[in-house]
Amino acid sequence: MARSWHKRGMTEPDYLPPSTFLQALIDEDEPVLAGSAEADARAAELIALTRDADSANRDWALMMLSQSELETPEALAALVRGMDDEHHEAALEATIGVAMRVPALALPRVRARLDGDTVDSMTLEAAAWIADASLLPALEAIAEEVEEDPAEKGDLFAVALREAIEACTEGTVPH
Repeated sequence: MARSWHKRGMTEPDYLPPSTFLQALIDEDEPVLAGSAEADARAAELIALTRDADSANRDWALMMLSQSELETPEALAALVRGMDDEHHEAALEATIGVAMRVPALALPRVRARLDGDTVDSMTLEAAAWIADASLLPALEAIAEEVEEDPAEKGDLFAVALREAIEACTEGTVPH
């Protein structure tokens, strides 16, 4: 299955990382990050870029790592560390990656974000991957607020909210 790299919710279509390594990965259909010495080196470089000084590089590296099938302790450690990234989007990408791999690690962070003043579709995506019924009260409260002012949230948000509520109700992660 060919993978395409698109930043979720980005309104700037030309938002790319300055790293030529990341740009090369973006251009590949299915970047290989495991199974050979070369692939392992690429994975190590991707993980290293999750700590880069440039926030766009961190954001893209965390997103690619999150969406990859790389299941190593180093990858998980980078994603867990990334949940504290000062760049909001990068932290959310990392949270989704942790939610996909070890939902219990992401649960407290997602619960806190759902109870915050601002909730975005990426937090809802992480909630869907966690698929824990304990998130339902917060999700249902958000749904009530959105119903009161539907202009407040866009379609992407509404879809993500429905998916999160469904996943947490059924206890099953998205397909």
